[in-house]
Amino acid sequence: MYNNINGEAYSYAGVPYEDINWYDVVGQPFGIASYFNAIIFEDANNIVDTKGAMAVGGNFVSPRGLSLAYGNEGNLVGTGYSPDFVRFLVGKDIAMQGPLVVIGHVVAGGDFRAAGGSTYMIGKDGTQDQIQELMSLYQANGGSQYWRPSDRGSHYAISSYDIPRYIPASRIGADVQGFFRDARESIEDYHECITGLEPTGTVTEHYHEWILRGDDPVQNVFLIDVRPNGILDKEIRFEIPEGSLGIVIFRTGSRAHLQYGLWGEERLANRTLYVFEDADNIHMEVPAAIWGSILAPQAMFHAHPTGGTVSGNAALRSFAVNARSGFEFHLYPFEGGVECGEVSPTPPEIPEEVPAPIPAPEPEPCPPCPPCPEPQPCPPCPEQQPCPPCPEPRPCPPCPEPEPCPPCPPCPEPQPCPPCPEPRPCPPCPEQETRVEYVPYPIRVPIPYPKTRTRIEYRILPVPLPCPKEEPCPECLIKPGIIFGCIWGCGCCGSHDYEVKLYKIFNEKKTLMYCEVVTCCGCFEFEADYEGCYLLKVCPIGCSKKGTDCKPIMTLKNIGVSSLMVEA
Repeated sequence: MYNNINGEAYSYAGVPYEDINWYDVVGQPFGIASYFNAIIFEDANNIVDTKGAMAVGGNFVSPRGLSLAYGNEGNLVGTGYSPDFVRFLVGKDIAMQGPLVVIGHVVAGGDFRAAGGSTYMIGKDGTQDQIQELMSLYQANGGSQYWRPSDRGSHYAISSYDIPRYIPASRIGADVQGFFRDARESIEDYHECITGLEPTGTVTEHYHEWILRGDDPVQNVFLIDVRPNGILDKEIRFEIPEGSLGIVIFRTGSRAHLQYGLWGEERLANRTLYVFEDADNIHMEVPAAIWGSILAPQAMFHAHPTGGTVSGNAALRSFAVNARSGFEFHLYPFEGGVECGEVSPTPPEIPEEVPAPIPAPEPEPCPPCPPCPEPQPCPPCPEQQPCPPCPEPRPCPPCPEPEPCPPCPPCPEPQPCPPCPEPRPCPPCPEQETRVEYVPYPIRVPIPYPKTRTRIEYRILPVPLPCPKEEPCPECLIKPGIIFGCIWGCGCCGSHDYEVKLYKIFNEKKTLMYCEVVTCCGCFEFEADYEGCYLLKVCPIGCSKKGTDCKPIMTLKNIGVSSLMVEA
């Protein structure tokens, strides 16, 4: 699978959407899945970036976005624009709240949901009908009738600006679940075979590192046993011949704990394989950089909450990481060439030659060599099976009939307004009484004298005595719960009617209790709670707001509440 289109080499990422089938590869534990950075047989979540392709057999969920197939450090060598490679293959549902951005196709066996802005970059194959084919592959119910792939020069862009788009596995006749089932069986067989290999190299343990030494030019096998606690807390460093494989078998028990930040090195990443023999759960407890591939089809991988990287292939049962993590898979595919389950035959021993005695007898002539067998003709190459016919495009299902709107509930019968209270008749204006109050004041009064005197003398009249203490003047009493007053006129000297309102104030809110119209020279009377706080508002009717002289002349004869404000 090596192609070159527009000068872009791509050979390490994805499988063609027309051939999603499992194939074993001799000496390759990952089989055809070596073209995926990671193959996860059950569910995975929250991965933010995979430099190559990724396959998930269950569901993939994430509250964020995901990018795939951009290559290491944005270098497209190993990925590139392809017209047919699937770079994100999911067996069940995809549910993302962020956008999905992929250089390649997206195929899922279940439902699909991703945010607006999701885009897939598809390479050009040089045919004139490629846009029509892409429109058929990515058509979606409810999408805009004007949607079409956009031409970006070196590639086409499939955008989801109107509705989420992907290729349903049923549309291309792909048995995605069968692909993952066969992949799991094949990779588990390789896993069992490799864990049964005998170590061929030595492991030297220091305080901070394991040094793995081997001299086999092809394959060096190492065993690191950290049972029962499963703690892997040292650096792993290889000393093996250039070009050979380094295979490390971990025996950790059911839980493996990765507690060191560096395994291996970049120059050996493509030829390093880490095999977890018995771990059911692998916990990355530091944001480690792992150079090499991980073979653990039986284990769930728990990535570190802040990040970490695996630079190679990974075969895992399931994958989980915190939603805020920056964990990534980098594109360093395992090159294969593992020798497992086959033992080379031992060559026969050659006896030492015995010298002949002197004189040596005449050697007998060698018997004639048997005639060489006639070379068997090579079996004819099997005829190439014709390609299966392309499935007929399925007609679009008819749009469902819109459900009728539910009947509106009956409007409630309008309630009659309560009858307005009959206005109370204004009390008659009190008769104005003229009261004359006499205040004793000493006055000089002339008193005539006999005629024999010529001048007039003045005397001070006696002052009236105050009321006797035995009979005190009556006190003015206030009647509680009654606010009573009268309006005698207006400051503008005109005759107006007045609107008198009484509000009760509670929690800084005013509630209207009474509203009466009082004629000029009229009175009003309200009942109220003595403990309450009230506002009495008197407004002249028919008086201009700009008039500054329209102020009622009012007296309050009984204030039977504890707090009363007056606004006029």
